[in-house]
Parts: sequence; C-alpha cells; structure tokens
Amino acid sequence: MGKRDYAMKLYGGFANIHNLSRDDPSNISAGLITDIHEGARTLLMRGVKPSEFFAGKIDILRHCVITCDEICGGIVPADEFSRKWRNETGKLCQYLASEADIVDRVFAGLALRLKG
Repeated sequence: MGKRDYAMKLYGGFANIHNLSRDDPSNISAGLITDIHEGARTLLMRGVKPSEFFAGKIDILRHCVITCDEICGGIVPADEFSRKWRNETGKLCQYLASEADIVDRVFAGLALRLKG
C-alpha cells in the first residue's frame, strides 16, 4: 500500500486532492496534498524557500493530509540544485512534522506511526 492509498484508507475519501507534481503550490486548498517534494522543487525554481512558503500556509495545512517521497537518503546529488532541493525538502518535512498532530511513515507498504 502506498502513501496515498494509506491516507485514503485511514481518513476516508477526500473531496479534493492537490497533487504538487502537477498542480501549482500557490493554490493549496485540498484535504489531501501529495508530492510535497515536487512542490518544494517548483518553489525553489521560482527562488522561494519552501519552508517559509508553507509556514505561511500552516493554518490551511493543519487540516490536510500531506505526502512526500523520501528523497533525502542515499548518495548526495552531484549538481547544486538537486542538493539544495534535497536539503530544503528535508527542512520542510521537519517543519511540517513539528507542526503536525500525527506523523506516519509509509515504507515498503508498511505504515509506522512516528507521532500522535
């Protein structure tokens, strides 16, 4: 079971899903926000710090389920932008986890509750 399927199973159907791999991060208003790492990439390409951007939307995000792919492990990327994207996404996830009531990690189809 993937992250999205896990969220659907745990929290039920969502009236609106915001997929940041294709949707603009500026218009977040959905109950389920997927691929926040891609939203971080989009913001960085615009010269915006993802943590600061999403901190400004924390009141909306408190009522959302957010998914992110694990991009912070493994070999350090060779190019500067990919390293920055990886680091900023890690900072963003740390910030969001600190603000969240519940944090679950889904890896290899298994869920582990980290907080809440």
